[in-house]
Amino acid sequence: VKKNDTKLIIPLKEAASMLSMCRQTLMEYVKKGKIPCVRLAENAVYFRPQDLDAFILDHLTRYNPSSFN
Repeated sequence: VKKNDTKLIIPLKEAASMLSMCRQTLMEYVKKGKIPCVRLAENAVYFRPQDLDAFILDHLTRYNPSSFN
C-alpha cells in the first residue's frame, strides 16, 4: 500500500485487487479473524491501509528450500 495514499479506507474490491486475491477469499480471511475490516453497511466492506500492510507482513515468507516441497 502506498504510504502517500490519502484514503482512510479502501473498498473490498480494491483491497482484494491490491492483495491479488478474489473478494470471496479476502472475506474468508475476515471471517477467520485474520484481517480486520470496517463495515459501514451490510454490503459495504472497507479496509484500512495499515491493516492491509500488516496482513502482508504477517504472510511474508523468506525462501527456504524445505518450505517449497
